[in-house]
Amino acid sequence: MPPSPDVVVIGGSGFIGGPLVASLAERGATVRVLSRSVQSGAGTTPGVQCVRGDVTNPDDVSAAVQGARVVYHLAAGFGSTWQDFERVIVQGTRTVAEICLQHHVERLIYASSISALYLGGRGRIDERTGADPKPAGRSHYSRAKGLAEQLLRDLHARSNLPVVILRPGVVVGRGGMLNHGGLGIWGSDVCCIGWGRGRNPLPFVLVGDVVEALIQSADVPGIEGMTFNLAGDVRPTAAEFVKMLRSRSRRNFRFYPRSLWKMQALEAAKWLLKIIARKPENPFPSYRDLKSRSLRCQLDCSLAKEKLGWQPVQTPEAFFAEAIDSHLLAIPVGDLRRPLVPV
Repeated sequence: MPPSPDVVVIGGSGFIGGPLVASLAERGATVRVLSRSVQSGAGTTPGVQCVRGDVTNPDDVSAAVQGARVVYHLAAGFGSTWQDFERVIVQGTRTVAEICLQHHVERLIYASSISALYLGGRGRIDERTGADPKPAGRSHYSRAKGLAEQLLRDLHARSNLPVVILRPGVVVGRGGMLNHGGLGIWGSDVCCIGWGRGRNPLPFVLVGDVVEALIQSADVPGIEGMTFNLAGDVRPTAAEFVKMLRSRSRRNFRFYPRSLWKMQALEAAKWLLKIIARKPENPFPSYRDLKSRSLRCQLDCSLAKEKLGWQPVQTPEAFFAEAIDSHLLAIPVGDLRRPLVPV
């Protein structure tokens, strides 16, 4: 294996990981990327080495982490059963943390998610409100993220693991999707059924702003053991965002508000049909998880600004230019359509 890198990014080929690796390399860091979706040695960016490996394999993680000063853990987990999520997100995070301790890594930065929080209530919450205290009533992903956070905090308390946890909100921007699941259920590419009425401001954050917070969190002294919520200053409602999608893309994006109780009734009906069909892995749909998906509770992210010096995009025009316009093809010269006029 080539000389030790400054930084290791586990899960560095994804929506956030890709821009993070590029930005680190642009700033002169030597970066090693560990990912299941790349071939070993792939990539032509100077200062970046890609190795193929699995976050659940201690040998893969140990070989990648050796000699690194900072490790970013961005690996996601998916599957159809709780065991799938628990293996990749919870046990995978434990593996990364323990190997970071073995190799005396200076800082482990874990990309969690606001899904770990319960956001179905009213008012505002900050980092003093930890992960959902009732994880069993949440989706597999949310439950696993909350448990991963807890084990990292426990290792920090018991073994002085130098970990920093960041929780990005609804991440949008280049490389992402216009029809984001944080807005609602997309019945088609342009038809969004909201998680509720769609009237509350959502914790949007641009992927570029998340990358800046990740990079800033590597060198700020004295923040080990801390958690930071990441939501930007521009927070349109789901209905407002879809309206902007329609206006700026000139496609017929539509938003349909839906009562959470009606959505719960529909999910319960699906649950009954699965019982009749004797489908395995068929837990009763959680209304608590559905309420949390509505993202009614507002995130206070002042701690990231105070401790990290984080400054997310602040103007609506700059936000929508990245969140929406970056996905749109430019109108060619001579095309009779009018160019986009900022709304």
